[in-house]
Amino acid sequence: MKPLSCIIIALLFFVSPAYCQTQKDTLSVERALSYYTINGFLFSPEGSKAVAVVSQTGVADDLPASHIWMIDIASKTLQQFTYSQKSETSPKWSPDGKKLAFLSGRNGKSQIFVMDVDGGEAMQLTTSKTGVKSFEWKPAGGIIAYADNEPKSDKAQKREDDKYDENVISEAVTPTRIFTINIDTKKAVQVCKQKWEVNEMKWMPNGDSLLLLTQSLPEKEIPDQKLELYSIKDSSLTTIPAPAHPFWGQVLVSPDGNNIVYNSGRDGAPGGYDIWSQPLKTGAAKNLTIDLDRDVMDAKLMGDRGLLALCQNGFKLRLYSVSDEGKVMDYGIDKNVFGFDVSKNGSIIFEGRAPDAMPEIWFAGTDKKPVQLSHFNKAFDSIALVKPKYFVYNSFDALKVEGALYKPANTGSKPVPLVVFVHGGPTGAFHDIYSPWVQLFVQKGYAVFCPNIRGSTGYGINYITSNRYDWGGNDFKDIMKGIDYLVANEGIDSARVGISGWSYGGFMAEWAITQTTRFKAAMSGAGLADLASEFGTEDNASYDNWSMGSPYEQPDVFYKHSPITFIKNARTPTLIIQGEADETDPIGQAQQLYRGLRFYNVPTELVVYPREPHGFREIKHGIDFYNRMLAWFEKYMPADKKIVSPKK
Repeated sequence: MKPLSCIIIALLFFVSPAYCQTQKDTLSVERALSYYTINGFLFSPEGSKAVAVVSQTGVADDLPASHIWMIDIASKTLQQFTYSQKSETSPKWSPDGKKLAFLSGRNGKSQIFVMDVDGGEAMQLTTSKTGVKSFEWKPAGGIIAYADNEPKSDKAQKREDDKYDENVISEAVTPTRIFTINIDTKKAVQVCKQKWEVNEMKWMPNGDSLLLLTQSLPEKEIPDQKLELYSIKDSSLTTIPAPAHPFWGQVLVSPDGNNIVYNSGRDGAPGGYDIWSQPLKTGAAKNLTIDLDRDVMDAKLMGDRGLLALCQNGFKLRLYSVSDEGKVMDYGIDKNVFGFDVSKNGSIIFEGRAPDAMPEIWFAGTDKKPVQLSHFNKAFDSIALVKPKYFVYNSFDALKVEGALYKPANTGSKPVPLVVFVHGGPTGAFHDIYSPWVQLFVQKGYAVFCPNIRGSTGYGINYITSNRYDWGGNDFKDIMKGIDYLVANEGIDSARVGISGWSYGGFMAEWAITQTTRFKAAMSGAGLADLASEFGTEDNASYDNWSMGSPYEQPDVFYKHSPITFIKNARTPTLIIQGEADETDPIGQAQQLYRGLRFYNVPTELVVYPREPHGFREIKHGIDFYNRMLAWFEKYMPADKKIVSPKK
């Protein structure tokens, strides 16, 4: 299992007249799916302009359509920059600020296009057979380095065409190729011909070398990322000291080329990320955010004035300045910040969000006063989105747990049914942002409880590690204590409580139905029924290995914490949702749970969606999923109290 910051982009066409006064206030599926998100922020070299990638969900081809927008900082105005029928992503300014390069699949595979900032036609630069993965301008300009995957040989392609299409798993990941290409002549030259996968690539400031974050092939069960300095001049390689665990990356190079900084999970954890600074010559790394003890999600260099870091602090996402000596200070922007960039003078441009405010572009100058620049999601202005109530309660062992409670309006003194929503991870967390999942349940008349139980990020490394080797143990007790608190203090109907979740949240829903009959309905999406078979069939076991060890050495731990071990205790009607192409939590997990529940005559339904990976992509599948989920809870835990007892 892996942590997910965004589980799924799908919504349900189901509304409750009792909680919607007019049709225009209804969160219909069409409106809910047609919203915009913004990322890819990047200031021009001199800071007078910026670009952002604006993506619309809910488009006809079932994938987000992304286009690049240009922002004039002085006038605070926006203008669409690209208009093709396909998506454009990854904008990067030329060093002189006169051109913009970006990736687009407008002519097939993803290729690099270059366009004058003043407009005109975009020029296709590359003709990669496999599609360009990433690229970087050379600091002096005129040259771009790019990465793609090694294509099949003609012999291998002919064999596949002749139906000799066996898949050798150890060869499934093909080596990354690195090229440099002249933007005037379009002549590409392959460099760095080692057989490895390149996950990140940065030019050194002198333009003589590339810094590469690599992974050896064939892939190891526990990835071993290495940092290599490749010389363009003589093809020599220098291995740079790097963390010995797989949970690190986002490498940045200082303007003078003497130091690098990167994010690394504290003590090798897949969470609790800190910013580390490391001189290239000595390799003596220093943790710059050790005293902050909060997850660093992203960081940007501020010229020679240190770093600006986006950190998670509970439900909040805030910016902090970080000096070269490790002094950390709140940057003073009191808004949830997602994607962002910072200019040389300290101005920032970012995506701002809130539970009742959709994503938009914001700008804050040196006065730190945020100004909204865009109104892409104006269609949501007429929808009364519910704000959460944040609260802290004591768990069974007095551990402080933070939760968010969303309640429907105008409930009066009537007890309200509750749906518990468990996030993925477990090293994930709920954030202070809009959630379609939550808002649609509230609109139907349910309260929704979103707890950041132990194991969640945003509360320090000790909190993250407090459920290692204990999934379904004290973390589950945190949930149950939170329900008790809400029943006692927030008018929740103790007889109408359900549970839902995705990934680790799906696991927790499965665990809950095997431990108690308190829940009247459950939904498990992409969950885990048998932790040992999950470990043996998922695409990468390093996350589960850190969390639970391995079933080969600790079979009792995996057995004791698997829902399937206790399936005979289950009585709760359970909807199981699964993507057929999910390699993170494979389909076998859903099939095991489904068979176990049917074996004991528990009301259940398994719905498998073709082509879908761990997070759903196709809109029609999302619509169907949400329809089924809300209909399931309405059947077995209706808001009008007409509860249908499961058949024995």
